[in-house]
Amino acid sequence: MVTREILSSEGSVMVVKVRLAEGFAGDVDQHPEEQVTYIVEGQLEFDVEGDKRILNPGDTQYIPSNSKHQVKVLKECVLLDVFTPIRKDLLAGS
Repeated sequence: MVTREILSSEGSVMVVKVRLAEGFAGDVDQHPEEQVTYIVEGQLEFDVEGDKRILNPGDTQYIPSNSKHQVKVLKECVLLDVFTPIRKDLLAGS
């Protein structure tokens, strides 16, 4: 399960708080916006273009524009996703 809360979408930067349930495995994602993910709590495996890392609280992951990426949640997770430019597809869903 995924829940998202848009914290800011001003100017060219968007900040989104995301909660992910333990065991959640996301689909492979790809978008033109650059992304930085900051882990607030929990643990997940992040795969960016085949490079897999385990992320814990305080860790960050950079996802370049148009890079294929995917997450697998190892422990229930809260994270902050920062996008530039703003992801209009997420605004449409809010």
